[in-house]
Amino acid sequence: MPRPPVFRAALAGLLTLGFACSGALVPAAATPAEDAEPLLVHIDTISPALPRSGNVEITGTVTNTSEETFTRVNLHAFSSQAPILDSNSLAASAVIDPTASVGTRVTVPGTFDTIDELVPGESEPFSDSVPVELLGTSGQAGVYWIGIHALGDTATVPRDTVADGRARTFIPARPTGGETQEASVILSLRGRVWFDAQGRLAGTDRWARRLAEGGSLDGALDMAESAGAVPYSWLVDPAVLLALARLAAGNMPRSLAPDQTVPGQEPTPTETPTESTTETVTPESLTPTAPEPTEAPSDEDAALAAAASAWLARFTALVGTNPVLTLPFGDIDVSAAVRNDRTRYDQALAHSVEVMAALGLPSRPAVAPESDVLSPEAISATAPDTVILLGDNAFGIPPSSPTSVVRLLGHKVIVTSTGAEAGGPGPTAANDPLALRQRLLSEAALRLANDDRAPLVVTLPTVWRGEDAAAFFADLEQPWLDLVPAGEVADRSASGVKAANLAYNESDRAAELDAGNFTAATRASDAAALLEQVLTLQTRLEASVREEVLVTLSEQHRERPGLALKAAARIEESLRDELRKVRIEVPPAVTLSSDSGKLGATLVNGLDQPVTVQVKTTTDGQLALSLEGDSTRNLGPDARSVLRYRATTDQPGVHNVRLTVTSADGVALGSVGELPIRAAQVSALIWIAMAAGALVLFGMIGYRLPGQIRARRAELAAQHEATDATDAPVGHPVPEAQ
Repeated sequence: MPRPPVFRAALAGLLTLGFACSGALVPAAATPAEDAEPLLVHIDTISPALPRSGNVEITGTVTNTSEETFTRVNLHAFSSQAPILDSNSLAASAVIDPTASVGTRVTVPGTFDTIDELVPGESEPFSDSVPVELLGTSGQAGVYWIGIHALGDTATVPRDTVADGRARTFIPARPTGGETQEASVILSLRGRVWFDAQGRLAGTDRWARRLAEGGSLDGALDMAESAGAVPYSWLVDPAVLLALARLAAGNMPRSLAPDQTVPGQEPTPTETPTESTTETVTPESLTPTAPEPTEAPSDEDAALAAAASAWLARFTALVGTNPVLTLPFGDIDVSAAVRNDRTRYDQALAHSVEVMAALGLPSRPAVAPESDVLSPEAISATAPDTVILLGDNAFGIPPSSPTSVVRLLGHKVIVTSTGAEAGGPGPTAANDPLALRQRLLSEAALRLANDDRAPLVVTLPTVWRGEDAAAFFADLEQPWLDLVPAGEVADRSASGVKAANLAYNESDRAAELDAGNFTAATRASDAAALLEQVLTLQTRLEASVREEVLVTLSEQHRERPGLALKAAARIEESLRDELRKVRIEVPPAVTLSSDSGKLGATLVNGLDQPVTVQVKTTTDGQLALSLEGDSTRNLGPDARSVLRYRATTDQPGVHNVRLTVTSADGVALGSVGELPIRAAQVSALIWIAMAAGALVLFGMIGYRLPGQIRARRAELAAQHEATDATDAPVGHPVPEAQ
């Protein structure tokens, strides 16, 4: 939110006591009422300036927010009698209590509308036409209060003179003299962009609401389209456009697939490559390279993609050939980036150019902090051709320049009106389109009345009520107002301003994102660089992650930097998980039966892309053990490979060996195998004893074997003789031996 400069803060305190010198009575600030008024009044249209004669036309709606029925609801116009004569008085008036009385009510019959009955929750339109002479304004040049009071009856509370609902705004008296005041209107597109852990755009429901009819993004285009021939300028964070391009392309996750734009990695290399090596940035190159989806998108995703595509087409048509003021990618916190990590600022500037070129949009680099203030170091670090926009509250004393351009620290700076950007008074929302329009017209009229011809430069907010967005440019064209593009203002001559007038204090520095956010972004980028090194083929991984971490460094995160810190940590952890998919598997233990031996391990690639890694071996350092064998390996997708090692040692005992998977440069990926190796070396005496035992064994065999053979032969012979005796004929004597 814009902060008041030092002198303005002091002056505002005096102004709340009343503007005796200006002739405009400004009630002192009061405590807002605790209970909301039962009738909600909203002004939809109003005559942009007080005419010299004729009627002031006011239309709008009134809504019953209570639980009682209102009858005979009269909608009376009111206005102040004395004008507000300068911008400081106008700023003080805009912040007074919404219930304070600031003007006289017009009760002449025929000048107010009446609604017979308004039940709870019901809204009804109204229309008032009030002759300017009945408003009681003095006719003096300046700005007046104007608005509507709603008064009605209920069953429990009869009508009284206290308004049951009100809406207020400012209206300038039509300037005289035929002179004109220049103004430049800048429409901004900026906001938080989040990615999930897988690299998809997060918060798609929110994007769908913003793109829907009446949403903020749709409202911004409605507002621009309503401008017609009225000149205006765009101030855009390319990260918002990239997010919409990603949604239009299906919101694919971060991909490890090869970059198909790299020569030699084309999906269908059937054509002869051209000799040109210049890389062409295209809309397709802004989205991750990923395989074709296997499932059709849901109805919600398809509708979101169509809405994003249609929005980009409308925006491109509106831009035409007019250069877009382009913020550093992600709306990066420039002051914090220059203080903590200058390379991030350079990356954001360069990527903004790439995105705009890919989308075919003309662009001009710009730095316009949403806080309206910028550190002197950031100004000095910005390229001379970059348009810098700072609020008038960025200075101790707002500089006086006939062109609204000053030269500060060697750079041209456009000074914007934070008063006009602050919008209108309550109870209506300050950033209501009609309230902003009336504040702009009022500020311009006061400059003209006070002979201050410096162009009024106004950067409008991104968030709009879509149904009212078109109200801003309606009736903005006035004969006394000359609207010019911001780029034209930026090219005008500059008035010198001393650096000491730049009011960047300790509270501004404390509001910056701190070093922790940049450290978290660096860790995520380092993980992406390591994974890119491990992948055999070139991918867009580092570029994708760079986009994801740059948006975590946005100035939009100043109020809740912890969320951005967690977002960067999620990105890093997701990448570390991918790295850990390349892992080493080892056996529980290995025993060596000599002074050397073989052992094995398995290297596993759990990624769906080829990788090039190596395995680093280390021991506990207490015992002498050396390992020789495999080191670098190329693994295909989802592949496994066995590693062979020879271990050598001259000392028995247990050796603890670590096998660490690293990149080709030796950076650990996360997977480590712990392998205990037992060296059980056998001495020469044991070998001699074993040999002696063998000799004894074979000696005993040689000694006993012949006896066993002779005994066996004798046994067989005896069996043979017994068989012969059994086979002799009966009755025949056995002849005696001769």
